[in-house]
Amino acid sequence: MAPNYRLRRAGRVTVSYVILIGAALLTLTPLAYAFFASFKSQRELLSSGSQLLPEQWTFENYERVWEVGDFAQYFANSVLVAVGVVILNVLGSAMLGYLLARRLVIGSRAIEITFGAVLFLGVGTATLYPRFIIAQQLGLDNLWGVILVEVSGIAVIHTFLVRAFAQTLPQEIEDAAKVDGAGLWRTFWGIVFPLLRPIVVTILILSFQMAWNNFQIPYVFTLGDAAQRTLVVGVYALRATDEGLQAYDLMLAGAMVIVVPIVIIFLCLQRYFIRGLVEGGVKG
Repeated sequence: MAPNYRLRRAGRVTVSYVILIGAALLTLTPLAYAFFASFKSQRELLSSGSQLLPEQWTFENYERVWEVGDFAQYFANSVLVAVGVVILNVLGSAMLGYLLARRLVIGSRAIEITFGAVLFLGVGTATLYPRFIIAQQLGLDNLWGVILVEVSGIAVIHTFLVRAFAQTLPQEIEDAAKVDGAGLWRTFWGIVFPLLRPIVVTILILSFQMAWNNFQIPYVFTLGDAAQRTLVVGVYALRATDEGLQAYDLMLAGAMVIVVPIVIIFLCLQRYFIRGLVEGGVKG
């Protein structure tokens, strides 16, 4: 029995690795092609686009993106939006998720039901125009409006992740803090928030990725002011050249500029991300 069991287990492990490697190749192949293609000239892309490696490497695409595409300004705008979304979403989701987990707010169950309904309705696109009109009337049809609208669209699911994670924390630690005279505010920031670090980092990465890659909301809010474009909108604006051709070389270089910060942040924080995502989904 033992040899047969080990053989079956080895077979399952082998199949799992084959599936994972296949999925990784399917995911990474387009990214690898885009990376190498960003070093090709427009002429080479159009003449031998199926070839993976460039015949002649050139960094001109990246230079032109920063000069012609005004990517320095777009990069600063994207950083502002991403940082703003991350800070507001992390703080709001962490505090509200903890309050819901411990039933410390009146109508907690009603709030959860409402959030759940909003989560599964998926009305983000349908409500974009009304939200833009409201922001415009408040004088927020700018990057600050982009931050607030993006936070409103992603905070619900992240609040549920924090709530589920907080429910796994032992409440005895909080009770001990209350006995020592700590209030709710001090208990949360001094004891609970550090324990929430894995799920907070998870939310940080997800928030940054969503804010950094979002196209629709920044595009609508910056239609009247090109100087407020984010990187994603800026890449879309590079789609045509003066000759009327699709600027694939510039768009691919711009896409790589967008991808690099996300990859760096994920690689630095991946161990917290995986732990927070797993433990945050244990309960619900």
